[in-house]
Amino acid sequence: MKRPASKAPSLRLLPPVRRNGTPLLDHLAGCLGLSRRAAKNLLDDRLVFVNGRRIWMARHLLQTRDAVELLPDAVVSKPDQVSPIRILVEDPLFLIADKPPRLLTTGEKSLEVRLRDQLGLPALRAVHRLDKDTSGCVLFAKTEEARTALVSQFEEGRVRKLYHALVAGNLPEPQMEIRQPVDHLPALSHVRQVSAQPRPPRCAHVTVAIETGRTHQIRIHLHHVGNPVLGDRQYFSSRSSGDFPEVPRQMLHASELRFAHPATGKPVAAASPLPRDFRDWLRTLRLN
Repeated sequence: MKRPASKAPSLRLLPPVRRNGTPLLDHLAGCLGLSRRAAKNLLDDRLVFVNGRRIWMARHLLQTRDAVELLPDAVVSKPDQVSPIRILVEDPLFLIADKPPRLLTTGEKSLEVRLRDQLGLPALRAVHRLDKDTSGCVLFAKTEEARTALVSQFEEGRVRKLYHALVAGNLPEPQMEIRQPVDHLPALSHVRQVSAQPRPPRCAHVTVAIETGRTHQIRIHLHHVGNPVLGDRQYFSSRSSGDFPEVPRQMLHASELRFAHPATGKPVAAASPLPRDFRDWLRTLRLN
């Protein structure tokens, strides 16, 4: 007998709807004291539920009997209350930041921009990128010379990266290598199953060490072997994702980064702990 679909770890109930026909966007903005843009971001990130169903349409009309809820990791801070980015390692030439999910690495209102403002370093530049929904270690250079040296290490495959992921299904083998080319280029991922839920809907906690850094490599490789990352909106088939409808984002976390110091050549290592939403879903899916 198939087990019911997994539910979100917990939800935060907002104040009651005061008037029938209130647009969901207006209700969010009013209850949380947010701008319409900030409220729309919550909808775009699929963090809002109405009567237990995930809703992302801003014009969805509410009734007074409706219960509007948010996922517990929804960021509802006002602009002047943005939490500082955690710095994992800092050096005169570079730093490693702990990127939260739902934040672009570069571009407008990105991790790079926030760090420049937070640290007063206008020349700070990202050496590599993580997807918007992926959390964890990101390396930034403080000088152009350092960035050039660090980019070379990435291009030459001398940087070691370890990721944690929650995936649909159980791996075919406890440990495996995936060598499927990405964009017609060689790509290699080493995958290890940490824990697994063998009963439907099956899922697993895995680590992935990559020797190449192709775009979306981990997501493509795990999808290729039939174990897509939970919450991945691009590579997660609708048939599989129906078993995990409440997962709010792609459950992928860059937990470790190792490379050589750009000036001394000495080993540098950084580790980012699993974020709260990842830990919550480990418990919810019984993968501890």
